[in-house]
Amino acid sequence: MKRTTRNAAKTRQEIIEKSAPLFNVHGYEGTKMQMIVETTGYQMGGIYRHFGTKKALAKEVFRYNYQLLKNSYVAGVHEDQPPREQLLQLLHNLKTTFFAPTLVGGCPILNTAIEADDTDKDFRVLASDGLDELVGIVEKILEKGKKEGDFKSTINPTQEALYLMTTVEGLIMVAKLKRSGKVLTAIFERFASYIEENILS
Repeated sequence: MKRTTRNAAKTRQEIIEKSAPLFNVHGYEGTKMQMIVETTGYQMGGIYRHFGTKKALAKEVFRYNYQLLKNSYVAGVHEDQPPREQLLQLLHNLKTTFFAPTLVGGCPILNTAIEADDTDKDFRVLASDGLDELVGIVEKILEKGKKEGDFKSTINPTQEALYLMTTVEGLIMVAKLKRSGKVLTAIFERFASYIEENILS
């Protein structure tokens, strides 16, 4: 029984991982079940047996893609680091993500928000919750840095964290539209300058 459960969990995870690029590139509506069948190698009946509906699979795929995105943002950021180092590491990770996206199709939060904004509350909530978590991570760093003197005493951590992460999403959108290294460099340098001028002490 335990082995069967483990095999089912392994199959389920494999379907999620192989489907992840499809949903991130084509979106929920654009990803057809036949595409999932061809990509995963599993029959439609087997996929439905593990997830019940295409929407249930899409939700799990979003959570998987979001976790990959989050991991790429916070890589090398540790609790015992000074807040200044944490923020600079985060900035480095964001730059890396801009020029070499971790996920095929780009940011799942942005992609999902654009597709589901007015059409599907469930996906909109998933994207919103993901953004809120990232904002919370930055806010925590800013709060600690403000207390320890790494950042300006005048900053509002809550407002700055929200501004920084929503700016990041905007930069990602421009990056997808322009697909130009020169444009990416220019907008990222301005973003980095904002942090230097308005946050770092």
